Amino acid sequence: MKISMILPCFNGASTIRQQMEALCNQSWAGGWEVIVSNNGSTDNSMEIVEEYRQRLPELKIVQAYQSPGPRLGAFHSYNVGFQAATGDAYVMCESDDEVGEGWLEAMGQALLKHDFVVARLDYRKLNPAWVLPPPNQGYQETEIPQLDCHPYLQYAWGCSFGFRRTVYEKLGEFRPEFSYVFDSDYCWRAQLAGFHLHLVPEAVMHYRLRHELKALFNQKLRWGEDFKLLMRCYGAPPGKFIWIRSRLKLLRLLFVGIVSLPGYWLGVPESQRSLFAVAENLGWVIGEMKAAKRPLPFEISVQQ
Repeated sequence: MKISMILPCFNGASTIRQQMEALCNQSWAGGWEVIVSNNGSTDNSMEIVEEYRQRLPELKIVQAYQSPGPRLGAFHSYNVGFQAATGDAYVMCESDDEVGEGWLEAMGQALLKHDFVVARLDYRKLNPAWVLPPPNQGYQETEIPQLDCHPYLQYAWGCSFGFRRTVYEKLGEFRPEFSYVFDSDYCWRAQLAGFHLHLVPEAVMHYRLRHELKALFNQKLRWGEDFKLLMRCYGAPPGKFIWIRSRLKLLRLLFVGIVSLPGYWLGVPESQRSLFAVAENLGWVIGEMKAAKRPLPFEISVQQ
């Protein structure tokens, strides 16, 4: 089984060398290629990638951005990478993360037995203490996350999963309607098509979180809006008194944020952790509220 590794990149010069070094230390007896999908980078990230041609013989750079058109999201970069792939299976990774030792071997062995596999995320290696989740409580750290309401489906981060070509041939590409949670949508589509998501604990992806408050808030705002809209498309219930509960949560978060600010400015670790948690949750709640006003791009009926 040949494996195609798809790596989207837009201006990843500050982190991509770390990822490329980690990829050079991977191995897989069935053969593998690295496809870097360049989304119109304006920094020197592609020059950095070119430095690894001798160490990664099957390295390809494909162009996901066509000037002067709009620059689409990571979903499009992945789709362009899929089109260029020659492998029997695809695995995903991104320019700001780092694959762990033996990651490709573990993913490959799992793909020999399973259609759709998910790596375990590690948050400790690439992030400062104040942005870390509590031990074993981060998404995809010990298990694949699952909705606790209808449609009760599992979901995984796109930078960490892989699937056989047969899955791609049945499902097609990542959908453009969800620029930020296209990966969750693909996981749900896969499960509804009869594929099971299989966690591979031995395959570790070192995941990089946002280290600045504004960047974290903006990321969660986009994710919260897209994810809530996605849930609505799949028939998730809106919940009772959603607007009242959202506003009460906003007020509580704002209060905690104001209380934490002095300690944050003084560099108190507990205040730093508190304010980062506020930024994360505040962005998510506001995103969910924005999603409630958006029309659905489609609706899918999921049987209970």
